[in-house]
Amino acid sequence: MSAKITSLDDVRKTGQKPTDSSVSPISKPCPQCGAESAKPHTPFCSRRCAQLDLGAWLNEDYRVPAHEAQEDADLEAMLADADRDPGLK
Repeated sequence: MSAKITSLDDVRKTGQKPTDSSVSPISKPCPQCGAESAKPHTPFCSRRCAQLDLGAWLNEDYRVPAHEAQEDADLEAMLADADRDPGLK
């Protein structure tokens, strides 16, 4: 029977490849409440925290920053220039 692998250093020393049952997972705190995360709700600790986070996304409490699009007038001018360019046809 092989020794339990608990870190990357153990993998380097023994040459064994880790398996799901031999490596203890590094637990991160729940992003909602700070409690220890738990399967099957990872990275959350419970279904409740996962649902709260989903609700925040759906209510647009979180936003992913986006690059502002050019003005429509600039876009129309660019399209007109592209239509006149013989190299693009």
